[in-house]
Amino acid sequence: MKLICISLGSWLIGLSAILFMFVVVDGESLAASSLKTATITSLAITALLFSLAYAPSLFWLRKRLGGCRPAALFPVASALVINLPVFLIGILAIGRTLGAAEAFAFIGAFILMGTTFGLAFVWNYRSGELQSAKWSYLKQSRNRPVFPIQQTSLRSLISTD
Repeated sequence: MKLICISLGSWLIGLSAILFMFVVVDGESLAASSLKTATITSLAITALLFSLAYAPSLFWLRKRLGGCRPAALFPVASALVINLPVFLIGILAIGRTLGAAEAFAFIGAFILMGTTFGLAFVWNYRSGELQSAKWSYLKQSRNRPVFPIQQTSLRSLISTD
């Protein structure tokens, strides 16, 4: 349920950025058809991206690091690294299906959605710190005595019975 709320919140922020850019670039109010198209298109793309890329990648990163530290890595990973295919699609679409302003608005909206998703992920999953396999091995090796010493009494060492 947390991931669904995070996804919906991130999508709404990204959709508002896309619609804001439409108003700024066109300079007029939005028509119902463009609003419907932007909503459906962005919802379809983000549903796939959030479920297939953001959530699994951030859970893998959390498991690999043993928790959500460093916290700044998660928004950066979801905003920049995971969105690389989206950036490539947006840049390659310039001149074919999108104008330059629309393509950069598209890329900016996905950067905003990725940052929001990463921040919300860290906020919701920071308390359950995980212990990776390497960390638990290191922790166990710290607690083991270096030279196991058997404690015997002095009397048992001296007696020759």
